[in-house]
Amino acid sequence: MVQVEITHLNLHGQGIGRHRGKEYRVDYAYPGDVVEIYTPRRGRWGVRRVVHAGEHRVEPECPHFMKCGSCRWLGMRYTSQLRFKREMMQRLFQREVEVLPSPAERYYRNRMDYTIGGDAIGMRRYGSYAEVESALGCLLFSPHSDTILTASAEFFRHKKLEHYDILRRRGFLRYLVVREGKRSGRRMIAVVTHEGTFPLDEYAEALSGLAQEFVWAVNPTLTDTSRGEVRAGRGCFEEKLCGLSFRVPPFSFFQTNTLQAERMVELVRKLVCGSRQVVDVYCGAGTFGIAVAECCGEVLGIEEDAEAVRAAESNAELNGVTNLRLISGRAEEVMPGLERAEAVILDPPRAGLHPKVVKALRRLMPENIVYISCNPRTQARDIAALGYELQEVVALDMFPHTPHIESIAHLTP
Repeated sequence: MVQVEITHLNLHGQGIGRHRGKEYRVDYAYPGDVVEIYTPRRGRWGVRRVVHAGEHRVEPECPHFMKCGSCRWLGMRYTSQLRFKREMMQRLFQREVEVLPSPAERYYRNRMDYTIGGDAIGMRRYGSYAEVESALGCLLFSPHSDTILTASAEFFRHKKLEHYDILRRRGFLRYLVVREGKRSGRRMIAVVTHEGTFPLDEYAEALSGLAQEFVWAVNPTLTDTSRGEVRAGRGCFEEKLCGLSFRVPPFSFFQTNTLQAERMVELVRKLVCGSRQVVDVYCGAGTFGIAVAECCGEVLGIEEDAEAVRAAESNAELNGVTNLRLISGRAEEVMPGLERAEAVILDPPRAGLHPKVVKALRRLMPENIVYISCNPRTQARDIAALGYELQEVVALDMFPHTPHIESIAHLTP
């Protein structure tokens, strides 16, 4: 048995403690805790038992805490979560950083990707690649989620549809992707399966009161992803941000915390409005480009996902935006060909900017760069590589009860 006292958190949000000269990184453990730990697999350490609860620990309301692989900070006071996120940002950027709390601590997500298992529909169990922990009672998505999961499970059982076994590489049902517009009030449900036939019309009828749009998609590969080729249904996720309307394809990216995303949009608007030309890199379905178009001369959106580009075009038309032009292509391939950019909005994936994008920005030398990131570690790395001056960085708590932070950095030459 190993028992450690947690002294601090690392930049990944793990509790750090020492025992007999060895350092342990422990999930679900917080400063001040004394915990008995175990390793479920591959050297990760989890909490077997809390011997002494520190001042930051609270009793989690979710029955799946520490069984499910999500919400590692659910056992921490929300005020403490914000404090530690602020400290993590300060360590990365060596300056005071404001962290804006989420407007909602519960049911804040507008999307959940549930794994369909043999006995449950939910999330991967902590420390397991294949086992699924039920998401019944989860507080992340919606008060209606339990009803959706229960009705779906009953339908699958009635139709004798097997789940896909990722270890044996056989079966049918893979994922249930549910999206809920917090402003629009509309829901979309997508069922992702292996090859076969899914009775989408019957499923939509069985859950008719729980969603407005239903989609069936197929992922025939060995890759464990919650997206696929749409075989039936034409549904889109519909949401509103800052008075603007967006229709997003079933699996395309959209900011997950709607209420907090509205704050983010307003911050971006404030920083780029008045610019004659804005380049929105990694523009997705057009969220930022459309939001700033009304106060800028012209906007160019760059996006690799062709389906998202088509959605951005439709969303621009939906909102009466006529000064947005879109290019379908990888940022690292498109950016070197640009001749000018007065302001640039960056919202890359977690891996951060491609070196070719950094090189292109250093050549273009825009007057303003607004860098939005869901991974401040790669963001800090990229800012150093750009050689720009960091004017301001603001963090937004997009994902309460997790160590994840969204941040907006304003850069000038």
